[in-house]
Amino acid sequence: MEDFSYKEYTEEESRLYEQTLERILQGLKDGMTFQAACSVADLEDAALRGFVEDDALKIMIAEMHYNQGLTLDRVAEKLGMPVDILMKANDEMLQDVEITSMEFYQA
Repeated sequence: MEDFSYKEYTEEESRLYEQTLERILQGLKDGMTFQAACSVADLEDAALRGFVEDDALKIMIAEMHYNQGLTLDRVAEKLGMPVDILMKANDEMLQDVEITSMEFYQA
């Protein structure tokens, strides 16, 4: 498994991250597709925006697939996006959990 490190955010980046994530998740709760919810979240920093959108998608997968028991196909339908993107994000999320678990138990 490749070495992996998480980005350390500045206080301002953390604030922008939280605000943007909240806007995206609220848009999804209001019935928007994932793409539409992401488009209303105004964040100039493209790299930070990518992290927020990636995390928002993983949060929705965790909520809808793991908590509510919906299939990834159904989650994709509800979010208005291709299932292959969800499957990739799900795989990344599971890898994140694996890395975090290994770091925790090696500490």
